[in-house]
Amino acid sequence: MTILLLISVLLACVCMAFSAEGKNHRVITVSALCLLDDKNCRTCDYLAGMIEQAGKRQRHDLIVAPLTPFLSFREGCELEDLARFAGLARTHQTYLAVAMMETARDGRVFCTSVLLGRQGQLAGKYRKTHALSDDTMALGDDLPVLAADFGVLGLSLGTDFYFPEVYNVERLKGAEILIWQDYPERFREHFQWTPLLKARALDSHAHLVTATYADPCCYLANRYDIDRQGSAWGRSMILNRVGTPIADTGHEDGIATAVIDLDKRKVDPYVEVYEAENIFFTNCFGDRKAFHPIAEPWCKPLLPPFKKRQARIAVGYFFLQDRWDKDNVPDAMFRVLEDAAKCQPDLVLLSEMTARVDNERMHQAAEMVAQCARRMNAYILIGGLSADGKTSQGWLWDRSGDVVFREPIYWSKGFDEIEVFDTDFARIGVHLCGDLYTAEIDRVLGLKGAEIIFDPSQMWGADGYNNELLLRARAIDNGCWIACAHWNFSDPGLRSLIVDPYGYVMAASHFQQEGAFFVDIDFDVRKVYYAGHKKPPKDGKDAPITCQTDSMPQQRPGWRDMILAARRPELYGIIPTTNEVTMKYRRAKPFVE
Repeated sequence: MTILLLISVLLACVCMAFSAEGKNHRVITVSALCLLDDKNCRTCDYLAGMIEQAGKRQRHDLIVAPLTPFLSFREGCELEDLARFAGLARTHQTYLAVAMMETARDGRVFCTSVLLGRQGQLAGKYRKTHALSDDTMALGDDLPVLAADFGVLGLSLGTDFYFPEVYNVERLKGAEILIWQDYPERFREHFQWTPLLKARALDSHAHLVTATYADPCCYLANRYDIDRQGSAWGRSMILNRVGTPIADTGHEDGIATAVIDLDKRKVDPYVEVYEAENIFFTNCFGDRKAFHPIAEPWCKPLLPPFKKRQARIAVGYFFLQDRWDKDNVPDAMFRVLEDAAKCQPDLVLLSEMTARVDNERMHQAAEMVAQCARRMNAYILIGGLSADGKTSQGWLWDRSGDVVFREPIYWSKGFDEIEVFDTDFARIGVHLCGDLYTAEIDRVLGLKGAEIIFDPSQMWGADGYNNELLLRARAIDNGCWIACAHWNFSDPGLRSLIVDPYGYVMAASHFQQEGAFFVDIDFDVRKVYYAGHKKPPKDGKDAPITCQTDSMPQQRPGWRDMILAARRPELYGIIPTTNEVTMKYRRAKPFVE
């Protein structure tokens, strides 16, 4: 009740502050600074100069600076120690977010973001709550949201970014603008950031302001084998509510500025479903009870002794008009299964059908699938099947042709428990179609040990590009494989595909053809991360100093275990609940398929 009351008060105050404007729209100007990653720029003067430069350009409502761990302040002395920055906020009549090290009264050192108000007052602060292996600071014990006179802000710092729960909690507490203030890591791996940035904004339906650093030299990726840490990424940016960058500094230092209408929405095409964002997304109508593992202490799941750990995963694809439905048992489906059989798969995934297996003809079709499974000695997973009046489900036939697992679609109704299943080669999970837009589903599957998530889908979403980014983000966040089977229509970017735990598309379907493709997966190979210290390089004279380091971290297997163990479930109690934030996206009446 306390959290709900806080959200109501915050949103009410914001609306009152802007009631005099036309249509009550809150139109604000926001800038994100991108600092230079150079030892000569690690000064208060440089940071203040960049803030002054942004303030002089135009009137601002919010300026966000990156994390500056080379600067500090004392708890209880914020306005004294940060007087220069408070003066800049007051001079330019803007909210200003700065982040640096904070020495607490008890001597502990936190990494803290401070929000200064338009009059230079302390408007709030956030202490970094999550840490990876190299993070040595003390951690805060709260994920607060801060009220400005234009909206509600949620803050994150550095490696908080790798924990989607941070943004989920802040969103559920009413955050409309998310802020990420970063500092370059010792080993710079940025390939995964693009899909993650998309997901953080779109999953939260909030603008995202990111502030980071650019390298003095040209941008160059890392190269671990010769001890090149890689350049700082740059690209301080502002992303809109669906994760599209609307301002970006590129791979260089500078200032990204955007004018944002916080209340602007597209025309809502549906009467009872909230679809007024810039791009299509799927609402979640479940009661969220199934997300309870996210807010509970985590222990690494105990997996059974599998018969094998190397498996060939195949995805079959064909055309929507050939789908299995109540009036059609398609020859195309069985042609594709026979095509997949040529590669001797361990599992074949097909897309989401529209078949109710509740009469003799449909049972005969299901038996034909079972015969294919026995003949191939493979598992077959098909979505969009139902029986006994149940909602759309993913059905799994085992190598003997028996249906051994059924998982319903979640977004349309919800249910109490999300399940995983152990095949003879790996633990698997299933989400269907629009479940892609509910990130908590895949998080639960990851927490329960799913090593690959299957997505039989007939949802074309906004387009193939946005679908692909979200699938990649789910794989990255949960350190697992994802295989998705789409119908072979819509734009050329919409493909059936298999994504590895790093978010890389390992294989994909042809466009507007039928067929099958496969990827061989060794489930004992674990996603790596970087921590600790590798031996210093023997010779780095041939590279610019900004690309070489004598403090290269070790490459370690086990990213997923590391990230899941570093979560703070005691802070996530709001996630498996409903409140006025989640209810805003729901139908007035129950969803009927």
